[in-house]
Amino acid sequence: MNKLRQHIDYLVLLGALLLNLAVWFYTSPRIPEWANVPLAPSTVGTTAAFLGDTELAYRSMALTLQSFGNDAGQVQALKDYNYENLGTWFDLTDSLNSKSDYVPFLAAYYFGGSQDPSQLMPVINYLRRIGTYSEPDKWRYLGQAVFLAYHKMKNNELAMELAEELEKTYKPGMPAWPLQMRSILASKMGEKEMAYNMMLDALQNQKQGLDPVEINYMVDQICNHLITPEQRKTNPLCENVKP
Repeated sequence: MNKLRQHIDYLVLLGALLLNLAVWFYTSPRIPEWANVPLAPSTVGTTAAFLGDTELAYRSMALTLQSFGNDAGQVQALKDYNYENLGTWFDLTDSLNSKSDYVPFLAAYYFGGSQDPSQLMPVINYLRRIGTYSEPDKWRYLGQAVFLAYHKMKNNELAMELAEELEKTYKPGMPAWPLQMRSILASKMGEKEMAYNMMLDALQNQKQGLDPVEINYMVDQICNHLITPEQRKTNPLCENVKP
């Protein structure tokens, strides 16, 4: 009787092992499906879920945002993300904490690296908005929006619009390139006369707040890149500039 019971126990154990192997062989080829980026929850709902602690809510949502594409144990290409939905997460985190640089940095330098540049408008719109905030150095994100529009999307008109907005953020003590951006873009687009007028205007109106090194760069750009050799000879700015 004991031997029969022992044999039955072994058979049950063997059957369990075989069943386990069968289930493993059946399910092992399957991998979890990535649900892509969902729409972000509302600000009210998110804050309520964290008992009114907006800072904790921000940190949790930022971590969620960073982890998209890796929640199924696989790494997804940025081009496969739903960028329209991604934009709602930028808006959510901005409503929770508009001073932090964490999500803006992610948007500018991580999500801005999508292999499909046509997706980038939600990123650019977000950077465009936060780039005008009063906190120190937020204008740098507007500069990154210019980069994405010009170099990634190849949208010259949008890049010039953003560069104009960037120029308006300039305050004495800042680097001069927000003032120079429109002129640099115009020059790259072949609009030398426009670029010259923009650079000259920046020199004439903002010279008191500019570092001498920045002034020398702008004069060099005018004399060696934006005007012809004939114009250079008669331009008083270029008297002491080496070709």
